[in-house]
Amino acid sequence: MAILQKSMKEDLKMCKNILIISHGAALGGSPISALNIGRFINKKEFNPIFVFGEDGPIVDVVKKEGFEVYIVKKRGFLSFPFLYDFIQLIKKKNIDLIHLNTLTSYYKYPAIAAKILSKKIVWFVRENPEEKRCVKLSKYINNYSHKIVTVSYDTAEHMYYADKNKLITIHNGINLDFNNDVNKQESYNILQLESDFEYITTIASLEPRKGILELIDSFSLIHTIIDSNIKLLIVGKDRTSNQMYLKEIEKRIVENNLQEKVIIYGESNKIKEIMSISKIFTLNAYWEGLSRVLLEAMVCNKPILASFNGGNKEQVINGFNGYTFEAGDVKELSELIVKILNSDLKLFGDNSRKLLCEKFDIKQTTIKIENLYKSLL
Repeated sequence: MAILQKSMKEDLKMCKNILIISHGAALGGSPISALNIGRFINKKEFNPIFVFGEDGPIVDVVKKEGFEVYIVKKRGFLSFPFLYDFIQLIKKKNIDLIHLNTLTSYYKYPAIAAKILSKKIVWFVRENPEEKRCVKLSKYINNYSHKIVTVSYDTAEHMYYADKNKLITIHNGINLDFNNDVNKQESYNILQLESDFEYITTIASLEPRKGILELIDSFSLIHTIIDSNIKLLIVGKDRTSNQMYLKEIEKRIVENNLQEKVIIYGESNKIKEIMSISKIFTLNAYWEGLSRVLLEAMVCNKPILASFNGGNKEQVINGFNGYTFEAGDVKELSELIVKILNSDLKLFGDNSRKLLCEKFDIKQTTIKIENLYKSLL
């Protein structure tokens, strides 16, 4: 028994504490990507500890799964108390490496804290690096990080201000067993949707950059010439206080007389059930780093229509597992909906799964992250 206890203590000593920091805590791609690192990383080598900048649904999930979690909110004059919170936490938990999950102003403070304490920083970039708020952080990401990680090659190409010696790409990944236990008929019941219908589905936050209005316009052009049992299913939430974009969506549906053909479902974590009742999946976003929801569609064998913006073109290959188009091109998207519905949907769907297994298996992408951590420790 004494030998076993000694061995366990030695294992704990060797295990490196990784502080994974996410400013957001919604059920979005970025926080879920952070959580998945904790789920799949080798626990004998790394101990993931989570920090979120707010309370939210993902915090509850992380706690439920048994991870150590802290909420550190911005506070105080010039955010000095906020910086102090991170310094104290890094010291208290004997953190070996800091993982910053996206590129927003929130991360300046844990980056400065890590710099003060001479801790290594891995800084992930999951958003459009050419947005003004991201460019403003160029001096922080270059001077404080030890590695800058983009989740798509497209993002890396557009990080013109990044130190190229620090820049690498590691794709997001997904568990290949994601939809093993799903049943289509049960999914209709769980979602409380009519089983007489199949859906052209999009899952996205309800905001202008996701192109929901344009998707509705595309659907309105062709809904009378496709099967009458197909509806447009919009899954997502307007997270703003004024709900203006949601109101615009509702107005556009009425203007096009689509009240019986378009469903605004709201936010849901029943992704595999939603995919199971979907005939095709579409994403009309004006920019994506590497879309988690496209990975979810791929693992569920779905044919995909996606804008070629950002990393989408690394997930959807024209004529193989779907088609890409220019975001906001209403006519092109409507024509592609008709085209793909008249194609071999099973072949497209099988190819989605095949491409996913080759490039986006989370076990393989996590090994790349582990190797990155090891190279800095």
